[in-house]
Amino acid sequence: MQKLGPSGRRGRRSVAALGLAVAALVTACSTPPDVTGSLPSDDWRKRNPITVEEAPETLDIPVGYGSPGLAPNDRDRVLAFAADAREKATGSLVIMVPSGAANDVTAAAVARSVHATVQRAGLPRALVETRPYAVAEPDAAAPIRLSYSRIKAVSPPCGAWTENLYRDGTNDSDREFGCSTQANLAAMVADPQDLIAPRAPTPISGARRSNQYGKWVAGESPASSAPVEGGSVSSVGGGG
Repeated sequence: MQKLGPSGRRGRRSVAALGLAVAALVTACSTPPDVTGSLPSDDWRKRNPITVEEAPETLDIPVGYGSPGLAPNDRDRVLAFAADAREKATGSLVIMVPSGAANDVTAAAVARSVHATVQRAGLPRALVETRPYAVAEPDAAAPIRLSYSRIKAVSPPCGAWTENLYRDGTNDSDREFGCSTQANLAAMVADPQDLIAPRAPTPISGARRSNQYGKWVAGESPASSAPVEGGSVSSVGGGG
């Protein structure tokens, strides 16, 4: 048997190292790359996306057959609704009065009080309209409806239940999964523009900065003391 010299052993080690390197490359090529910033194909946020669009905001005021006028609680609701319309509406506030209903005479009288209440909220007269609407059930006491359009965060309606919840061995989520969460999140958004871009930073308080800088120059602690329950004080760190 022929013995390998030093050069032969080095050659064998080189071939072995090359084989390991090739195996590592093949393994790396067979592994799918990691992709960041993407969602799975069955993700509930894709199935129920929150969008920012113009949508109606409504308020119904019940009117009985013999209502004497706008009730105090309803007057407060109309004032609050009109105040929101003054700040958020993209058009007119419309007062829709039932026509052809059993209570249409009473509703017309109450609608005049609603119109006057809306004016008290500060809406310009040109941005308040009164329109009749047809009633599907003439014998019913139809409400007065207030409506205006504004920019809202909305999500698709829930409750379709278009597929069987029993799944054949898969662990995928059903189509209704996450729908109510998206709907609640959209309803809680105070300013839909926050979903598009962050708000601009507020101006820095010059007086606060001057006070904190003065403490720093004098070698004092910039922390302030705030009273808490029990009579003791809590140290709060200050900032520029």
